[in-house]
Amino acid sequence: MNLKDLQQKYWNTFLKVALIKRKLASGEYRLIKTTGIDIVICKDYHLYISIDSRKKTLTIKVYIDRNKEYFKLFESKKLEIEDQIGSKLEWRNLEDNKSSMIMKSVEFDIYNEESWEDSINYLLSEIPKYIDVFKKYEYSI
Repeated sequence: MNLKDLQQKYWNTFLKVALIKRKLASGEYRLIKTTGIDIVICKDYHLYISIDSRKKTLTIKVYIDRNKEYFKLFESKKLEIEDQIGSKLEWRNLEDNKSSMIMKSVEFDIYNEESWEDSINYLLSEIPKYIDVFKKYEYSI
């Protein structure tokens, strides 16, 4: 099976489990080709979850599009946010870009299908946490 088909299979498995466990509603996400999944938090930022087969990582990214004020707000609450998420995050302001991101990567080998269940359970526990934590600051701007 080629990488593209394997990624498609992974994300289809993830969505099936997420919908069955009622962790995501069908209108809350959008599959981005085979590379990842996008989950809306608000109009100015969203979660983007992706797999990098070369680096063998799974990344949860809060992607802030065209609104540096959100990044500044979140960064001012960095310690509080990391405490609520339960780990250190990587903060990228991307000065020369309109976008910014806050992210965390964990080891994941998409070619090891036996690890898929653990990774899906990990994502299903992390996604609501990220949504709740970041949404709580949404109205501060």
